Amino acid sequence: MGAYPEGEFVLPLFPLPNLVFFPGTRLPLHVFEPRYRQMIADALQSDKRFGIVLLRPGWEADYFGAPPIYECGTMGTIEQAVPLDDGRYNILVHGDVRFRVVDEVGSLPYRTAKVIVSPEAQRGATEAYAQREWLADLAQQYIKYLPQQSAVPEIETVGLDALANALIMSLNLEVEEKQRLLEIDDLIARAEKVGSELQNRIESLRFLAPFRRENDPSKN
Repeated sequence: MGAYPEGEFVLPLFPLPNLVFFPGTRLPLHVFEPRYRQMIADALQSDKRFGIVLLRPGWEADYFGAPPIYECGTMGTIEQAVPLDDGRYNILVHGDVRFRVVDEVGSLPYRTAKVIVSPEAQRGATEAYAQREWLADLAQQYIKYLPQQSAVPEIETVGLDALANALIMSLNLEVEEKQRLLEIDDLIARAEKVGSELQNRIESLRFLAPFRRENDPSKN
């Protein structure tokens, strides 16, 4: 992955109403709106990068315009792109780094903004490793309670950032809560929030386990 620009730079924006994207994760997207088809086509002709941001509540009234967005988002790079016959795209995006919107500079045919990269604060390797091991153990415990969930070997191989962020994206949390987690500058603090959420869920699942009907997830 190439170096990130220093200072402010212009980035195409892909605002979404119900998804928060995190660094160190991958996201498949089906792009069908004409303005974002153009955005992907332009990105593929340049550095393959664009930013994903969350729309603020109330976006429905002006979705096809420029409804308000949260200022913190994640810049992604297109890893795979499959153009379809009618101009749509299926793409796979890798989350690179957080950014903060300084000022929007355009909305035609798609939104663009001046942004600045905003990487998470780094801690010592020992502390990060200990936090990763704790979070990985909780994730493995949690998976055991999920019906028909296969093993996830990546839990044992990825770093703390990818693990914590992937867990957040996979958990059933309110989208605004995921946005609050994205905005936490300290990765250790973010991981602690995720770990606490997993601990609470594990305790609830452990309590309910004797009452669950085997092989019938609808009764869980």
